[in-house]
This record gives sequence, C-alpha cells and structure tokens, in this order.
Amino acid sequence: MLQQPKTFFAIHRFESKCYDDSAGKLEVREPMVQSGLIGETQTYDFGWDETDSLELISASVEQAKARIGDAPVVVYGAGAHTTQYWPQLAILNVVAIVDKNSDLWGTTLKSLPIIEPKDIPKYAQHTIISSRAYEANILSELTVLLPDIECHRLYGDDYMSVRLDVWAQELEQRVLAFQPKLLVHTPTHVKENLSAEFFLRLKQQLPDLKILTIWWDYDEENTDSGYLEYERQVLRYADLVIENSNGTRLERMHKQMPPYDRHPNPERVIFHPTWFDPSLFYYDPAIEKDIDIAIFGSRVGERGYWIDLLKEHYGDRFHHIGGVSGENRNPLPTAEYAALLRRTKIVVNTQTYSFREQCKGKVREALQCGCFLMEQANRETGLVFSGYQQIKYFSIVNDLFSSIDSIFEEATVQTSLIENGHEYIEWVKRLLSSKFL
Repeated sequence: MLQQPKTFFAIHRFESKCYDDSAGKLEVREPMVQSGLIGETQTYDFGWDETDSLELISASVEQAKARIGDAPVVVYGAGAHTTQYWPQLAILNVVAIVDKNSDLWGTTLKSLPIIEPKDIPKYAQHTIISSRAYEANILSELTVLLPDIECHRLYGDDYMSVRLDVWAQELEQRVLAFQPKLLVHTPTHVKENLSAEFFLRLKQQLPDLKILTIWWDYDEENTDSGYLEYERQVLRYADLVIENSNGTRLERMHKQMPPYDRHPNPERVIFHPTWFDPSLFYYDPAIEKDIDIAIFGSRVGERGYWIDLLKEHYGDRFHHIGGVSGENRNPLPTAEYAALLRRTKIVVNTQTYSFREQCKGKVREALQCGCFLMEQANRETGLVFSGYQQIKYFSIVNDLFSSIDSIFEEATVQTSLIENGHEYIEWVKRLLSSKFL
C-alpha cells in the first residue's frame, strides 16, 4: 500500500465543464484529498473548450459554404451537437438530418425530416458531419456506404494535435518538477487524450512513479468507436485502472473474452465507482425536502421519454432540473446542483442509451444527499448497491409510478434517508491498498 503518496492530479476537463465542475475534480481529486490518506498534491487541469469548437466549426462551415454555395445539404447527427451548433450550420441550405438511430427516422429536428443514412442521395449530394467524438467513424462508414456523396468535416484530423502537444509539454514539465509517487489521470474523449508513449516516457524518467487512470464510459459493440483501442493503450502504462460504471464487462475482460481478447494486463482494471466531493454532496436533516420528485440532467437518449411521462402523471410535483444539451449550454453549477439534491425527496434515474448499461454518477450523488432513488433496473447499480433500502428499481411505467406512490403513502421518505458516511474514505483506501500501486 502506498503510504501518504505525493500525488499529482492531471485533470482533463470535458468540453462543457470548467475545472471546479469537472468530473476529475469532483469524483477523484476531492475525495482523495479530503480522505487525508495522500500526501502533498499538485494539480494541472487542461482541456478543449466550447469556445475552441465554436471558432473551428464557424470556420469549417464558412469553408463549406464557399465550396458548395446554396446546394442542398444534409447534416449527419440528430443529437446535442447539431442543436448546439445549429446557428452555424443553418447558414447552409440544410434539407434533412440523418442519424443511425432508427427510432428517430420519420421524426423531425428543426422542422426538417430525420432520415436514415442510405437515403441521403434522395436529398442531397453533400453531407456535413456534425459530431466531434465520432466524426472519423461516420466519415469511414459513409465512404463505404455512399462513395459518391461528398462529406464535409467540421473538425478534421489535426484539430487536436497542436493542443495535445502543448498539454503534454506542460504536464511533463510540472510532473518532473514535482517528482510525485502517484500520478492520477482523469481522461475525457478517447480520441483526444495523451498518448501511451507520453506516459511511458514519464515512467522512464520517474522509475518509482505509479499511474492511476479512470474509464468513464465504454462501447464494446462498436470496434470503430475508439474505446477498445484506447483501453488497450491505457493498459500498456497504467498501474491501476478504475472502471467507473460497468462491472459485468470486467468478468469478460479478466477472462480475455472478445472484444477484450487483445487487452494487455486486464487484471489491473477494477470496478470501483467513484464517490463525490463530500464537502458538496451530503445529507443535512435540517434542510427541508420540498422537491417531491425530480430527474436531473439533459433530455438525451431515452431519458426524455421518462421525463415526459413523469411530468404528465405528477404535474407540478415533478421537476426536470438541469442538464447540458443542444441549445441549453448553461449547466447548473455543482454547488447549486448539490443543494437542490439535498432538497429532493425522490430522484428518478434512468439509463441513457440502450447499448450502454451503467451505474451512473447520479446514483451516488443522490444517495450522498439523502434522497430516495428510483433507479431504472440495471445490473451495474445492483453490483454496488445490493440491499440498499433507499433504492427501488423499475422497468416499466407502472412499476415506477406505484413505487413512487407507495413511498409517499407510507410516509417512508424521511426514515429511509441515509446520512453521509465515509464511503469515500474506504474508496480511497481500496485504491491505495491495491497490489498494483
């Protein structure tokens, strides 16, 4: 076990989050620091910002406009990226939106039809790819499916390379000057992270350095998404990896079953969902819980379906709060979000996408703030929280409604609340006691 290790935190921020609201700070750095189990610390935060995307997209759309004029264009991507940057995309003659999600075909976005990829030629010969994380994958798929269609990229292959070089140089200088025993790295998008070679070089220069990193998401179905290859690269250098949301896949990974048969050192990955900054997420019995039912977060994926049902059934007793999606680019500050959780009796949490089952962060946030949690049934949350009396699981609408109603009828909300404990300290202890650190 590492004893009071001198620790350097490399906090890679997600695009829509400032450092104080970043997952790396809230879920990793703060619990570790506040546990009192690590020594002297230093932190370097870095990341691609929305202002960077806006500048690049505006220039790319102008270039496309100069090339194709008023010719019809379809936009590939019916998600938050398209709605967020619609003011820029709308200077083109957009006639349709295309998406792979068959549930969206036949619906509309921005009053335009959402179509399937194979129908693009019926509408236009030009396609604008509206995705940052999956731009290269979409381009590859369309090149095979529709070789005669001209595709226009908003980002391109080189947009991140200069930034990566700058971040790597700054991080290397700071780490070498600080001489830590433990480097904690919290990554973001798989294709926008520092290379394995960078971290291997650091370990050559600091032979006693141990590296801990975190996997926030995964995609084991799409071999072109980049997740699987990124995981393989991480396992070349990381001494310990936290799988933050899905434990069942680790059974296959540890047995090196497909698609994990080429993952080196899979035993270094543990299922260890994070806890959140205990100075922000806690239960205070003196605070009145005056919000009956709430869903927190964006209307992404399948969550919008449940939001609409709850609003229709419970009216003003239900609240949809926060979220960063599409035109809504003003996320709640974390302190305000945590304060609202402390006022909430019942939090409803759903899975976002059918292809990805996770123990979501909102599970731990709600429990730390003393909420009763209505959790859409999934194996991953059960792995961590089996037997918790303040969690009820649902699969269908009637189960959800009847469980909510029974909680209020039995007046069990207050007696079912848990006070904030010291789970985060045990979380840190398990990390530091790993045989790999």
